[in-house]
Amino acid sequence: MIASMQTTPYALQRGEGQPVQLGGVQAFVKTTSKQSAGAFNLFVVSCLPGYTTALHIHYAEDVAIYVLEGVLTIFWGDEKRTAVTGSYFFQPRSIPHGFRVEGETPAQLLYMTFPAGLDRFIAEQELLVLDCEPVTAAARYQIEVLGPLPQ
Repeated sequence: MIASMQTTPYALQRGEGQPVQLGGVQAFVKTTSKQSAGAFNLFVVSCLPGYTTALHIHYAEDVAIYVLEGVLTIFWGDEKRTAVTGSYFFQPRSIPHGFRVEGETPAQLLYMTFPAGLDRFIAEQELLVLDCEPVTAAARYQIEVLGPLPQ
């Protein structure tokens, strides 16, 4: 028997969902681990101009990014690509990756991870206390932070 995902249909409008604010990123969790029975997480992510992730590796989930607005430089493996509105990138687990927002305008992304679980990491990041090291928290979720992005 196949396990059911969300048993109750739901709809969210723009700006709805569980809000998350981390540094230069504002996100709305559109699908939680619970809502998808662990299958995936979906986020709408808005990043300020110049925002840069660390180069990092997800060992527990694959990542799919669709650029709704803005321009990114995306790094994965040994590759570096420009992503403009309408670009899609699939980043399999265990491959180093990260991105930087280019230009003077913010970027907005659909960010999906599968299987689910990244929503729990993000919720924990919001609650971090000053004596907790973010790299240690990432390791608990099988994410390895490698350092800054290449130029």
